[in-house]
Amino acid sequence: MASTPAQPVPARAHEPETWALRALSTASAEASGALARRMRMHPTDVSAMSHIAASDGRLGPRELSGRLGITPAAMTDVVDRLEAAGHLQRRRDTTDRRRVCLVPTESAVSEVRGQLRRLLDRLDALTEEFTPAERDAIQRYLAAATEAYHGFTTEDD
Repeated sequence: MASTPAQPVPARAHEPETWALRALSTASAEASGALARRMRMHPTDVSAMSHIAASDGRLGPRELSGRLGITPAAMTDVVDRLEAAGHLQRRRDTTDRRRVCLVPTESAVSEVRGQLRRLLDRLDALTEEFTPAERDAIQRYLAAATEAYHGFTTEDD
């Protein structure tokens, strides 16, 4: 039985904003790869640090392994490597002393900011091109899109 060849996706399968968001996501992944090369780090380590930095010190190794899609054993290797390089610290959770939370070091935050300075400056300049009302709309859209992505990651397979 012959299979039917895949059909191209219609041009209007989704809104242009959805495609623009996908392009932004792809560009962000490419920037993350560039950051990893510049900092001489493994891309998984950079991704881990991104999640850790965004978690406000509440993310533990178990949650991080789930986000990265790697085994707990592999996560231990990543955390050990990042800690040895001075990029993160393990700290006991203030509400549950049995739990360990991962926190970026100040030197790691400073190094990443230095590497990303030109990109962040460009994004800040771009933001200035929009009115406050437009910025509010963009922020609402991006926040809702972020929630949609988070929802997708927590859905059952």
